Amino acid sequence: MKRPANFVILLLCVQMSALNAAPSAAVHEAPSVIPMPVSMQVKAGEPGFSMSEGIKVHYSVSRCEVGRAAIRAFMAAGLQMIPEENEGELTVAIESGKGKEWYALEVTPQGISVRVGSEQALHYAAQTLAHSVVKDAEGLPALPCMQVEDEPLLPYRGLMLDPCRHPQTVEQTRKMLRIMARYKLNRFHWHLADDQGWRIEIKSYPRLTEVGSRREETPTLANHEVGDGTPTEPFYFTQDEVREIVAYANSLGITVIPEIEVPGHSSAAIAAYPELGNTDVPGYAPRVATTWGVLPYTYAPRENTLKFLENVFAEVCELFPRAEFVHIGGDEAPREQWDNSPFARSFMQQNGLRSSGHIQHWFTHRMAEMMARHGRRIVGWDEIMDDGEVPSDAVVMYWRSWVRPCALRRALRAGHEVIQSPDSHFYFNFSQGKLPANPQYKPHGSLTAEQDWRHVYSYNPIPENLTPEQRRLIIGLQANCWSESIADGRKLEYQTVPRICALAEVAWCAPTLKNEAEFLERIRAQYPWFEAQQINYRREDGSPAL
Repeated sequence: MKRPANFVILLLCVQMSALNAAPSAAVHEAPSVIPMPVSMQVKAGEPGFSMSEGIKVHYSVSRCEVGRAAIRAFMAAGLQMIPEENEGELTVAIESGKGKEWYALEVTPQGISVRVGSEQALHYAAQTLAHSVVKDAEGLPALPCMQVEDEPLLPYRGLMLDPCRHPQTVEQTRKMLRIMARYKLNRFHWHLADDQGWRIEIKSYPRLTEVGSRREETPTLANHEVGDGTPTEPFYFTQDEVREIVAYANSLGITVIPEIEVPGHSSAAIAAYPELGNTDVPGYAPRVATTWGVLPYTYAPRENTLKFLENVFAEVCELFPRAEFVHIGGDEAPREQWDNSPFARSFMQQNGLRSSGHIQHWFTHRMAEMMARHGRRIVGWDEIMDDGEVPSDAVVMYWRSWVRPCALRRALRAGHEVIQSPDSHFYFNFSQGKLPANPQYKPHGSLTAEQDWRHVYSYNPIPENLTPEQRRLIIGLQANCWSESIADGRKLEYQTVPRICALAEVAWCAPTLKNEAEFLERIRAQYPWFEAQQINYRREDGSPAL
């Protein structure tokens, strides 16, 4: 059988790497890896691989495609790489027949062998090595001799950031991406449009940012019912900044999933282009929202609205070329304006819609058709299921843990792939229990459910009594950082770290591998990295680190 050319290149990469490294002194310290690999065997008390001078890479590995990808992934994880050497300490190979995120490592005193199911898995191998660097008997950095074979439980492991209520800068976003990569999260859900602000430049509709990116005032942190009386400066991400963040995420093995809310949470867009809303309702006066909560402004079911959305999402898809999904929101869409709009009522009658709720159903189908033309699938919050069937390939993001019958099981019974993000466990804007005295750390409104890392860690992502097919439909977990009470990067880090470690392990490991007491020790082993990265993590007593 004729082998493909890339197989020959990969084999050459392995064969031409001469492993001539000097071993470290004996390594007694065990690695603390988060998330825990499926299989990890460590030889304690023996010489390991010295990291004092980095990892030498033979020129044959440096010049083959998978070798270059490995160097990039290892450097992104903070490992020192020395490419184009005459002697090599790294071998890399892609193995056919393995999952895309499968990887295996072998570390000896002479070198490191990496096997992966795809280049994507190089990022996970790199992070496992970065977590495993310890001190040898002489106090020098080293890797213990070990063998690892690993792959995740769930393919989608995400974090959502919300720059609409309180902005997050490009650098803050990059920092969060680095934290995500450290713990093998692979999807960054970017919530870019809401009632309180439109945060992405759309060239064909400049008023979205001219009008929609600022508001007259913002609720205070001390009392969300009181405005601060201060107009905000315009804030949005230019298309160049979006491309920069997308490229940076890609370099860390993370795909960015954009979200533009349809049909509700649209006050900022409608303030910029009032003709998009239900202009015939009494008291129609759209503006960028200055309060939190659910606002009444929704898109009108008109052809000009669809044309607007088509043009917006065309630009969005161009900016996010690797995103297999585009999130359309779909949550908390009020029916009030549709009920009171003569045009909307006429539209329902003409289209055989039984209630105003079916207008949202109509929008969902139109959005799915638009995304299909761009080769994408839609993701929507679980409300998209409330008014009838949704497109079969739509992904449901389950968040309403209190709704009965359970939205998760409804989606699975209907055959939809599901990403779990229940507010009972994965709303990182909720309280973690004991709070510091500083009012900046007050949680949002009455949302005071105590969700510390232990609560996150207790979650079982694969509920009982599911069929094998339903288990396969659960594709991921995601935590959400809604920003009503998160006004700056320090608060964002405090709310996220170390809960993100628990999220990562729940999404990666089978429940049978979890051990809370042992996990606490691995979290504590992360503290030096948090501190080196200037991360304002939540300490065990509830106080912020910085």
